[in-house]
Amino acid sequence: MLKHFSTQTDSGDVQMKLRPIAFTAAFIAIVSTASAQEFHRVTVMAFNVENLFDAEDDPDNTGDDTYLPLAVKQADPDHEANCRAHNDIDFYAQQCINLDWSEAVLDQKLAALADVIVAAAPYPDILIMPETENPAIVARLNNALPSELRFQTLVQLDSTSVTSDRGIDVAIASRLPLAAAATAHQVDFGTDTELCGGTRDIIEVPLTLPDGKALHVFGVHLPSGGNPLTCREHAMRTLIATRSALPQDALVIAGGDFNLNCSETRGDLFQRMVRFGRWGVPPEVTSGCAEPGTSKHRERGFGTWFTWSFLDFFLVSENMLAEQRSMSGWFVNLGSFRTAVTSGEQIEANGEGFVSSKRFNPENGTGVSDHLPVMIELVTR
Repeated sequence: MLKHFSTQTDSGDVQMKLRPIAFTAAFIAIVSTASAQEFHRVTVMAFNVENLFDAEDDPDNTGDDTYLPLAVKQADPDHEANCRAHNDIDFYAQQCINLDWSEAVLDQKLAALADVIVAAAPYPDILIMPETENPAIVARLNNALPSELRFQTLVQLDSTSVTSDRGIDVAIASRLPLAAAATAHQVDFGTDTELCGGTRDIIEVPLTLPDGKALHVFGVHLPSGGNPLTCREHAMRTLIATRSALPQDALVIAGGDFNLNCSETRGDLFQRMVRFGRWGVPPEVTSGCAEPGTSKHRERGFGTWFTWSFLDFFLVSENMLAEQRSMSGWFVNLGSFRTAVTSGEQIEANGEGFVSSKRFNPENGTGVSDHLPVMIELVTR
């Protein structure tokens, strides 16, 4: 109960001192209410798991012919001819012919990926994984995790075309439940379909945040750097269009392998795509070609061992930026954006000691992926 205080001046006027006391009480009430509300943090990881194929043949997908046991390949009289027919570059043709992608090798790959995920701190609540072949291999990776850390929600729609692409898709795993059905969005290349070929579908997965609100998670794997920039522009336009179809106040995060190198993210086109799409982006992504990054950026014909790119990053809806007004109670801490190096198997050095990400080597079971994972955190206001 508020007490009323008054003072007497020399002139006899009474001056009430209610306002400061009332303000203080109201402030205490607000702080007490805020303190009683539970603080939430949701950690998101994007990790290109690099060719996570199973060891079984999909007869409809010539893109998985590389990832079969050598004994299966040698038993097929047409295997070598098929490899040469579907791989224009001799390196990939030889890999298709000779790589022994056995169950033992696959177990090593899964164990290496699981080691990185388990060691991440904090442990991811949402995991976006480009380059997965099918739902079964995603479930197998989940089972490779300790039982108490396995994800309850697994989304792999197996929707990408096996004729225009290799049949690999973006998967999303989460400890949060689905808020609605997941959707695959095919990238529209418009008049550049022949130029760009195919690419992975953009996956939209609505998840239920701890306070009951919905978070729309988009998993992306844009056309590779071997394609012209215009192909990645088309994919970004598809992402922006699908995000724009949501309610204006929807909470949205897009993550994965954007395949935009450090020169492209510094360019005017990317800046305009970010503004037009009403996105926020971690400042490191547009800071240039210096370390850190998720993969080395190599220009053919130039020595670029020193340059890095954030091929993997996150875009967040503007209504989750800390400086923006939002009634949702959530914001993305852009300052928490970081690469996650949790295992010595993730990195290698050349003869002069310069570090890069270490892709998985099936011959000796070393390495993990040619990309380093990235992480970011969503917190309640």
